[in-house]
Formats: sequence, structure tokens, C-alpha cells
Amino acid sequence: MRKDRTDERIARWFGGEADQISVPTDLKKKIDSQIDLRIDDMERSRHMKKFSTKKVILAVAAVALIGSVTVAAAGRLASSSSQSYLNNQVKDYSALAGVEEEVGFAFPSVEEFSNGFRFASALPVDSSDYDEDGNVLSSYKGVDLTYTDGTQDVSAYIYPSRSYEGETTGAPGVTPVWEGEKGGISLTVTRTVHKFVPADYEKTEEDIQAEQEGRLVFAYGSNEVEETVSYNCRFEKDGLSYELLGFDLTMEPEQLAEMAAELATMGE
Repeated sequence: MRKDRTDERIARWFGGEADQISVPTDLKKKIDSQIDLRIDDMERSRHMKKFSTKKVILAVAAVALIGSVTVAAAGRLASSSSQSYLNNQVKDYSALAGVEEEVGFAFPSVEEFSNGFRFASALPVDSSDYDEDGNVLSSYKGVDLTYTDGTQDVSAYIYPSRSYEGETTGAPGVTPVWEGEKGGISLTVTRTVHKFVPADYEKTEEDIQAEQEGRLVFAYGSNEVEETVSYNCRFEKDGLSYELLGFDLTMEPEQLAEMAAELATMGE
């Protein structure tokens, strides 16, 4: 039950990120249709217990890796989509060499972090980047590593860094809560308060004010009203991009940064 709950929060987090990105109408319709198909598959699969919500949404998350990016010219990054298949998931840490072969690059990994979080699974992810006209800029593979301490999960997404022209802007509602250096890497941990609501939910005046002030991000599709907090640490090192994500973590934000540095510098 705990993992299903976490998976749904991650799924809706991606959905909330998608709502904040400006993309062309044609591309938006294409992405929405893919999401609808994947959600239908997800609902059917829940009864067969073959897929987790998180992995299904990763299959179509138009903003899984670029939630804070908006640009305005053709040939520049406007959106991304990703997909993964649970039958490619690896739960044996000793089998990660096969995952590296699948994604086509070597990535650092940790079997157990110094704070007790242990390796739970690894999953190859196929991604594509699009410009504002819906043209594919590049397609590439990455990996989703999941770690748990038995009560909470942290996901680490690792993928090749891409260099595109264009400016990026921070997403609304994202608040830096820790900044500093760990392992020689400059890191920032951000905090976002999400309010998951049903599709027919009507915002109150307090909701609207909180949203306008950047204190709250809405995500639709929940069966009930729920607030949760996500923590994110995103950075680049040696040609790879990293993103560590967790919900309602009891650890201090600095500890997430320590996990990020420990992962990125493993083997050095």
C-alpha cells in the first residue's frame, strides 16, 4: 500500500509539472492522447498487478525530465516524453551491468547509502526531446533507480546531459530550501507543495491566492483532496544529468543533497 501511494504521488507530480509547461497545441494533443492511453492501460494493469502507477506515468510524462523548461523558438527544447516497461525492471543489484548495457552508458550506483536507504530497483527509460513545433531533437535512454529505507522512497533518474540553445525558467511553486556544495558539486534542493484534487474540484479563494503566490501547485486526477510535499535535487556531472525525487521525506533537505553527492561520486 505504501509503495502504491508513493507511485501515485509521483505520477500526479509529473501531471502537475505538465500543466505548467507551454507547448504547441498539436503536440499537447498528441501528448494528452498518449497519456490517456497509458492511464487506461494503468487502470487495467492494476487488477493484473503487472505495472506500477509510477512506471506507467513515466512512460508518457511529457515533462518527466524538463519540468522547469520553457522556450520559444523552433530547434529549442520545449518538452520531453519518456516511457518504460516494468518487465525490464531489475531488482538484483548485481545485475546492474545488464541495465548499463541496455541504456548504453555506465552510471554510478549505490547498493546502500550511508543514511540507510537501500537499492530497490532499476528501470531503463526511453526518452525523446521535442522543439516547439513538435520536431524530435533527440532520443536517448536513461535509468530510474529507486531506493528505500522501508518507510519512504527516493528515486534517482540518470540520463545523458543534452545541450540545447534557449533559456530555462524555474517552475512556479518551486522553492529552494537548501543550497551548498557536497563532494565538490554545487547542489540545490527544492521543495514544492502539491495539492492533488478531483477533476471537478473548484478552487477556493485561499487556493487561488496560494497558487498565485507560488505556495501551492495543483494536480488534478485524485479521488480525494490531498496535500503532499516533494523534494527534488537536480544537477549535472561529467556528462550525466541527475534528478533525485522524494515525497513527504522525513529527512532534512541537506540529507537529500548528501545522497545526490554520494551517488554521483561513487567510485571516485
